[in-house]
Amino acid sequence: MRAGIASADVVIWRSTTLHRSERTPWHARQATGLWLADSHPNVRADALQIVTELVANVIQHVPGGPRRDWVTVRLGFGLGFVRLEVIDPGTQTPEPRFVPLQIGSMEESGRGLGIVARLSVRCGTHAIEGGHRVVWADLANSALAIGDAARA
Repeated sequence: MRAGIASADVVIWRSTTLHRSERTPWHARQATGLWLADSHPNVRADALQIVTELVANVIQHVPGGPRRDWVTVRLGFGLGFVRLEVIDPGTQTPEPRFVPLQIGSMEESGRGLGIVARLSVRCGTHAIEGGHRVVWADLANSALAIGDAARA
């Protein structure tokens, strides 16, 4: 996990809570794409890939059940970066983990966090109230693109 900038340094939050299903990554991509419609195409493309990977991880690795059938996607802007957060109900693991596999790994799964780490300037995870988990990634963005997104 790489150290990050506090959420207080991120403004213009957009957020949606989605019902968990096999279609949730697609819905998260749609929301993120709309939020970043006026951003630089590279920022938008990287954000779409990151949100897909993070939401797919929730669907695959976070146990479901009563009051656990949701995932929240948030997007905010900081000075020179875009922050994507995916919040899930959490797991029984006491410490949040963010351990991407090496890019060339032949493992069947686990490459998604490596993709997130490669596309972002900072990324990590932490637990919040209620045992929920936040996995986040910051993407480099120009001040011009931030100003454009703020007017959207």
